[in-house]
Amino acid sequence: IVMGRKTFESVIKLCQPIGPHPWPYRKTPLLVLTNNKEFKVPESLDTVSLGSGDPAAVMADLALRHGAKDVYVDGGDTIRRFFDAGLVYSVIITKVPVTLGEGVPLFTQEQWKRLEELEYKPYGDGWCQISYKVKNGSN
Repeated sequence: IVMGRKTFESVIKLCQPIGPHPWPYRKTPLLVLTNNKEFKVPESLDTVSLGSGDPAAVMADLALRHGAKDVYVDGGDTIRRFFDAGLVYSVIITKVPVTLGEGVPLFTQEQWKRLEELEYKPYGDGWCQISYKVKNGSN
């Protein structure tokens, strides 16, 4: 998983060790992208590391260190950067009926135009999941 710092900060407010809910990523390695040199990850989250760089360099590093070919990317700014670098070929959006306050849009209008909806799954109570493929994606 590659996640932007702001998204990571939102997750840790809701999940342990800071928030009330269990840590959702269990033992999955999670790379938090940040340019903030002061930012620290709670010590108990031993599968979380910090990094920075352009998306192609991040992917090359993950491939070298972990053999990663595909990654889950989370966070508005981070998703848009990977999308613009041609590294996103499918998108799954889960809509949850919760007000988060301020947030970063997932995609620009131009990026939305490149998404083709493949599937819509309603889960009840306002939850749903929508799958897309990226038209003319690089992968």
